Amino acid sequence: MALRFLPNLPTAVDATSSALRLRDAERLRRYREYQDFYEGKHWPGQSGQGQRTRLVLNYARAIVDKGASYLLGRGINFAVIAREDGPRAQTLARSAENLLYQVYQDNDLDAADLQGALNAGVLGDAAFKVFWDPAEERIRVVNVDPFGFFARWAGDDLGTLRQVDVCYRLSAADLADLSLDAGTFETRGRGDAERAASSPRVSVSPRPRVSNVSASEVLERWTAQELVVLVDGQEVRRGPNPYGVIPFVHVPNLQPPNQFWGVSDLRDVVALNRELDARMSDQSDIIRYHADPPVIFRGVTEHSDLAVGPGTVWDIPADAEVTLLEWRGQPAAVQEHLERLFRALYEVAETPRTAFGDSGRLLSGVALEVELRPIIQKTLRKRVFWEAALRRRNRLVLRLAQQRGLLPSDTPALATRVIWPPMVPRDDAGEVRNNVTLVAAGLRSHRTAMDALGEPDPEAELQRVHEDRRKT
Repeated sequence: MALRFLPNLPTAVDATSSALRLRDAERLRRYREYQDFYEGKHWPGQSGQGQRTRLVLNYARAIVDKGASYLLGRGINFAVIAREDGPRAQTLARSAENLLYQVYQDNDLDAADLQGALNAGVLGDAAFKVFWDPAEERIRVVNVDPFGFFARWAGDDLGTLRQVDVCYRLSAADLADLSLDAGTFETRGRGDAERAASSPRVSVSPRPRVSNVSASEVLERWTAQELVVLVDGQEVRRGPNPYGVIPFVHVPNLQPPNQFWGVSDLRDVVALNRELDARMSDQSDIIRYHADPPVIFRGVTEHSDLAVGPGTVWDIPADAEVTLLEWRGQPAAVQEHLERLFRALYEVAETPRTAFGDSGRLLSGVALEVELRPIIQKTLRKRVFWEAALRRRNRLVLRLAQQRGLLPSDTPALATRVIWPPMVPRDDAGEVRNNVTLVAAGLRSHRTAMDALGEPDPEAELQRVHEDRRKT
């Protein structure tokens, strides 16, 4: 009798990475298909001598890259808001905001976020891990490969992770430095396993022996209560979760209703891009045939040594005939078909031709925004999911900062806000005038106005402004 697995319930057979990959085989197959297409592998097999032309017009990569640039290309800023009143709460909110920017800079999160946006655009999903690095004594935020990310979530809340399994490979040298300590699992240093073994709460087993040239597969299994580590299928660590929460954030690209995994930007693009490749290849073949058409001989038994070139004279029998292979009849409307394909590609991908820098005319800011409305609307939908994920990531960072003493343990409840840059060119002078008017009318604070103008550290900038005023 065959076993039937429900899609979101962990079972006993999920103990190995192979079982996890088998369980999510359809998702991983989809990932691989989209990844190959993004990398330009549009034709099956290899093109050999005498085969037809196989052109690759990789609009898929251009569409994904454009989408990532519109989403995160100009960077993002954060604001931390205290949920309580009072000077102390406001001071701690400013300290938390400065800490977020410090973590952002220390981890080069502008690059990590862009890589995550590309993962989400190509595969449909991105993931980040937040953890403490005792070796460097700082908070780390890293991009996780979605191919090795396996999640289980609450049945009544897609945003609540119940279990996360992460698979990756380590060389023998890296495996020897892997720490199994309960509170410092990510430490890279020898002796940590021995210290962990002395703790009654943590079970640590000897690592399996590996050769100097082999790579071992590591599986981390995280729940809010427990962390289990397996190396090549052998359990080497089991103990409490050192953070008390699952330190992962999942980012769906465009999340369909009632589904956990996101949708790739390429879902509706692949078929159109393949057709475009095929028809452009046909047109290339037609041009090649007309430039060097095949010669048809009738009544000639031997023609292999006939010279071909301008001014060449052939002596052939009287009843023989030599013609060129040429198109006869009504030619196909190839160009019209290509134009329809391009129009469909722009519309389905919500990436108009203007987004590729080809508007054909000079446009004002408002007119340009109207032209780019499809990709702006798509980016706004993506921002809904990204903003929720970035707020969750910020909460993990602030929670870990309190655990490690970077913020007071009695820090009041804080809320974070993501400040997105404009997607189209704007009139900076006009923006300044509007904010000055709102501040003068008492409808907006100086700090909010600086946030709106993209100032990364409004408090420090206001302090410098006050100092300049005192000097004058």
